[in-house]
Amino acid sequence: MDNSWYSFDVSPIWVFVSLIAALGAAVLLYARKASPWSKSLNVFMGFLRMSAVFLILLLLLNPLLQLNVNRTETPLVIMAVDNSESIGLRSEAANTSDVKAWIDKTRKDLENKYQPIVETLSGREDTIFFDEKTTNLSSLLKRVEKVYENQNIGAVVLVSDGIINEGQSPAYQTFGFPVFTVGLGDTIPPRDIAIRNVRNNQVAYQGNQFPISILLSQKGYDGLPLAVEVIENGRKIAAQEITLHPGAQEVNFLLDAQSPGIRRLTIAVQEKEGESSYVNNQQDIYIDVIEGKDKILILAPAPHPDINAIRSVLNATSNYETVLYIPGIHERPAEKKFDAIIEHQAFSGHQYGDFESTGKWYIMGSSSNVRNMAQTITYLSISLKGNGKDKVRGAYNSNFSKFKISEELTDRLQNYPPIEVPFGEYQLVGPTEVLLYQQIGSITTERPLLVFFDDGSQKSAVTPGAGIWQWKLQEAGSEENSEFFEELILKTVQYLSIKVNKDRFVVKPRASNYHIGERVFMDTEVYNEIYERAYGNTIQLSITDENGTQTTYEMVDSPVNSSFNLGALEAGVYQFKATTTLGGKAFSETGSFAIRDIQLEGINLTADHNMLRSVAEKNDGLFYPFSLADQLGEDLISKSYKSIIKTSKETFPLINSIWVILLIAGLLGTEWFLRKYLGAY
Repeated sequence: MDNSWYSFDVSPIWVFVSLIAALGAAVLLYARKASPWSKSLNVFMGFLRMSAVFLILLLLLNPLLQLNVNRTETPLVIMAVDNSESIGLRSEAANTSDVKAWIDKTRKDLENKYQPIVETLSGREDTIFFDEKTTNLSSLLKRVEKVYENQNIGAVVLVSDGIINEGQSPAYQTFGFPVFTVGLGDTIPPRDIAIRNVRNNQVAYQGNQFPISILLSQKGYDGLPLAVEVIENGRKIAAQEITLHPGAQEVNFLLDAQSPGIRRLTIAVQEKEGESSYVNNQQDIYIDVIEGKDKILILAPAPHPDINAIRSVLNATSNYETVLYIPGIHERPAEKKFDAIIEHQAFSGHQYGDFESTGKWYIMGSSSNVRNMAQTITYLSISLKGNGKDKVRGAYNSNFSKFKISEELTDRLQNYPPIEVPFGEYQLVGPTEVLLYQQIGSITTERPLLVFFDDGSQKSAVTPGAGIWQWKLQEAGSEENSEFFEELILKTVQYLSIKVNKDRFVVKPRASNYHIGERVFMDTEVYNEIYERAYGNTIQLSITDENGTQTTYEMVDSPVNSSFNLGALEAGVYQFKATTTLGGKAFSETGSFAIRDIQLEGINLTADHNMLRSVAEKNDGLFYPFSLADQLGEDLISKSYKSIIKTSKETFPLINSIWVILLIAGLLGTEWFLRKYLGAY
């Protein structure tokens, strides 16, 4: 319930003085005995004059009119519902229709005393479908806490089976409101066979083999045989028969990577009679088969620990093959073209030969000559101040946009040992972007420690100092891994090795892999003959799913819209072909992308009511198994959470009110008209 009233900030004495003055003005004018109108009319016109003068005097006092609003807030009871798929996967547990019926009934029971609101994993909903692919209960409760901050929350009711497969457990958190929990599902492990996890490479190279490791768990089927199959496009491509034993067991396959492109493989295990759910008997994986590894050439005048540190990172992945050439130690490579070249002790004057690449990384050192650098690159110049050296650390540039580094790891830079760089003034020109700045002590300078250059035809990077092997060693020693160093090396080389695209027609999905439910966008770029963006082109796009069903789209691109929005698609691998015409010439682009079905909800079907009890205990609530959930509504009503009254105030000058001005004009106008009409003027 809301109620409101107005008040003035002017002393009542001044209001009374204004009223007496206005009355005096009216008496002076209308107290004469002889008048050509009746006594009652004389009193009415005196009232008009008094009212107008009073309002004018009141405006001269310039009072602030204050609106006071009292708002009564009924306590909120928020029902935070876990609407994930796992709720309905166990046939012997309460079915989803029972849960929805209880939620509706409880909400109606609470409406007489509280304001019930239903929140789900995906947001506030009136209709609940148990179809969410993941469960993050901590995020759900944190969102409730944030959205309803400063509101009168009486209690939150968490309705869940307690099974979490994303985020942290809410059992270790406290919230600013009581949390009551309702336990769904069954805490007794079901009789079931489940694929717990599948490990596989995301990328495989054509002609190679790639491993798949499947982790299985089961209960109630000890000693029975089980067929495990790998299926592609409805065809079995590999199979094994195993004997089930207690606990987890692993099944391994080694498959051939044949034709390039994204492959969708289904891991399926045989269904056994009596299983609580068959949803977890299969799982999809996606393998991107590419034509070959990127070849990275490393050039150096002499051995150095930096070289080994870089090669160890690149060789640990299946994406790169490194070739090291140190004259006098290694044979000169027969190949001329490489995907990227890393030159250590760059600009030292050594002539390695006519190797070619569109991406180069120059790492300077004690043998490097700044004058030689000026003859090789134009975007970075160093004006030396003597022969001095600076010892610097790296400072991460959070505005760097060419690729993303995991920012939660960037604090590790502060523990890296410093490296030596030339002392002087650094100047950048042209299309450059700095990833790491030089930090001296606690001062971050504008000098680059790792800078990138990209003019559309050539890409390169410069590190003006050697000794980065120490970074890897220090990080591995202090953090027990060298994740930041590895990510820095891999993404630098990945960026430099990506081919410069000179196509005049480019169509690509924003991601090669989408999760089911995500909107799919296809971005297009069209260029004229001098590679300027051109718009107004009619672009046709056809999307073909795994069943051969084709959907066609058409768009005329513009500066504000050059993307296709395909909406949410079903899980699977999709092929696309886009066409357009430029200057009478036809252009086309083809490719593929995958929609991944997140299959986490069927892995674990054993409800965790102990976690729900812990959440309730930590947050002044109670735990109810679903069989006793009807008692929850009665207990909440008996709690008698109190309504609160909040007062809001809004002030504004009375002189700003047009209605007061109009009222004064109306009063004086009416008085003037009557006096004129009755012959007083």
